[in-house]
Amino acid sequence: MKPKPPISSAETNLRARAEAALRDQHLNRSSSSSSDADRAKLIHELQVHQIELEMQQEELTHTCDRLELEREKYSDLYDFAPVSYLSLDREGGIAEVNLTCTRLLETERSKLLHRPFSRYVESKDQQVFGALLRTLFELKSRASCELALCRAGRAAVEVRIEGLATASGRECRLVLTDITERKRTEAQQLVLGKLESTGILAGGIAHDFNNLLSVILMNTEVARCTPSCEPEAASHLDAAMKALLLARGLTQQLLTFAKGGAPIRTPTEVGKVIEESSRLALGGRPLRYHIQVEDDLWPVEVDPAQLGQVVRNIVQNAAEATTGDGLVEIRAVNRSLTPDNGAGLTAGCYIQVTIADQGTGIPPEVLGRIFDPYFSTKERGAQKGMGLGLTICHSVVRMHEGTIRVESKPGVGTTFHIYLPACDRRMLTSSLSPTSPAGTGGRILVMEDEAEIRKILGTTLQRMGYTVQLVEDGLGALSAYELARSSGNPFAVVLLDLTVRGGMGGRETILALQRIDPGVKAIVMSGYWEDPMVQSYAAYGFQAALAKPFEATQLRALIDQILTSRPARQHRS
Repeated sequence: MKPKPPISSAETNLRARAEAALRDQHLNRSSSSSSDADRAKLIHELQVHQIELEMQQEELTHTCDRLELEREKYSDLYDFAPVSYLSLDREGGIAEVNLTCTRLLETERSKLLHRPFSRYVESKDQQVFGALLRTLFELKSRASCELALCRAGRAAVEVRIEGLATASGRECRLVLTDITERKRTEAQQLVLGKLESTGILAGGIAHDFNNLLSVILMNTEVARCTPSCEPEAASHLDAAMKALLLARGLTQQLLTFAKGGAPIRTPTEVGKVIEESSRLALGGRPLRYHIQVEDDLWPVEVDPAQLGQVVRNIVQNAAEATTGDGLVEIRAVNRSLTPDNGAGLTAGCYIQVTIADQGTGIPPEVLGRIFDPYFSTKERGAQKGMGLGLTICHSVVRMHEGTIRVESKPGVGTTFHIYLPACDRRMLTSSLSPTSPAGTGGRILVMEDEAEIRKILGTTLQRMGYTVQLVEDGLGALSAYELARSSGNPFAVVLLDLTVRGGMGGRETILALQRIDPGVKAIVMSGYWEDPMVQSYAAYGFQAALAKPFEATQLRALIDQILTSRPARQHRS
C-alpha cells in the first residue's frame, strides 16, 4: 500500500484552529452538559474529517502525478516531432521552440529563446516573413509561406511555414517543414523541361548541319590526300580540318542534350577515360592539380566519349576559376549508397567522380542556374562562354542514370560530385582487334539523297579501292541490288541513309533487301543518333551504324570489319 503523504504544517495549524473553535463552542453552550458521549462523538467526527482530508490529499497527489506524466508525454511529442514547432510573440521573438527546430537551425535552444526569429530568415525573404506575421496577428487567420533560413557556415534550408495566432492574440504557433529536397527536385525538373524544349530545336539544326559538315569534311580529306597538293595548300587544309573537327564537336554538344544525343553505352573501365580527359583539359595550364583514381575502380556502362566530355568541361571550368597557387583535385572512388544517401539515387553500387577547385566560387544567387541552357558567367570573348558546358554535363549524367551535385562557397572554391551506377565486371567485353589495312576491294552500293554527300562518298570509296554505285533512294537501291545479284557480281556492302526526303529511306529499304538476300551486309548512316535503328542497328538487320559527320578512316574501318567478318560496332565521330 502506498504510504500516506506527510501532512503539511499549514494543514496542521488549520486543524488545530478548527479543534479549538469546536471546543469553545461546546464550552460556551454548557460546560456542565458535556458528557462522555459528546466527547466521543466529537472525536469521531474529527477522525472522519481527518481521514477525508488525507484522502483528498492522496487524490491530489495522484492527480499531480498524472499531470506530470501528461506533461512529459507532451514535451516528448513536442520536442521529437518530425517537424519543427515554435511559438513567437507579437514582436517576432521566439517564446518556445522544439528540439527538431533547433536541429534544423543548428542552434542550441538557449540561444534561440527570446531572440527575433527574423535573424534566421534570409534577407531576400524578410518581406515575406513580415507579411506572414501581420496576417497572423492582425487578421487572426491561418497563413503560410515558403522561405529560406540561413545557418552559420552551412547552406540555407528551404522551409514551408504554417501558422495560427492564439486566442489571446499574444502569441502565434508556427510549424516548419523542410522542403529543401522538394525545391531541389522542382529545380531539376525545370532544368529538364528547358533541356527538352531546347533539345528539339538543337536536334533539327544539328542534323542539317551534320549533312553539310559531312560534305565539307570528306572533300577536305580528299583534297588533303591528293598527290598534287602543295605543302602550303596542305597546311591550309590541315587548319581547315582542325576547324571542322571543332565544328563537329559543337554539333555533338548540341545533340548531347537533344534527343539525338542518346549515349552509346558499353561496359567500360572508366579510370583511363577520367585521367586522360582531365589531363587534356589541364594541359598547358600553370596550376597545380592532383588526379587520383581508386585501384580496381568498378566498371560503368557509359558512352566513353560523352563521359570524357563531361569530365573535360568541368575540369576546364575548375582550371579557369583557379588562379595563383590554387589546386584542382580530381578523384574517382567506389561508393556503396544506402537508401537514405541524400543524392536522390536508389541504393546500390556507384562510382563517384569528384572535381574540386580552390577558385573564386559561385555566388548563391547564381548556383541554382548553372545547369540552365545558355546561362554563363563568362564573357562572350576570350573564354568563349557559350552557356552549354554544364547543361551538357547535366544531360549526359542524367541519360546515364546518374546525378551531378555541386557545392560552392565564394572565395573558397567549388566541388562537383558525379555519381554513375556501376555494372557487373563480367559485363566488360574485350576490345576489338585492330582492323587490317584496306584494299580488299569489292563493290559498294551507296544510297544517299543529298547529292553532294552522295558524290563525295563515291569519290572517297573509289580512292580506297572499291567499285562504287550511287543511288538516290530505296527504289534505286533495290533495283541496283537485284541487277547485281542476277549478273553474278553482287555488292559486298550497302550503305543506306536512314532518312530520304520524299522517297524510300533506310528503314524500308533494309527490310526489302533482306527479302531479296537474307545475308545482305549493310551500314546505316544518319545524323539522327537517337533513332532506334542507329542505337540498336543489329536488331534491324544492319552490321554497323555511322553517325554523320564521319571521317574516311571510320568508314574504311567499318567496311573492313564487315568484309573480314569481324564483329561490327556503332561508330560516332
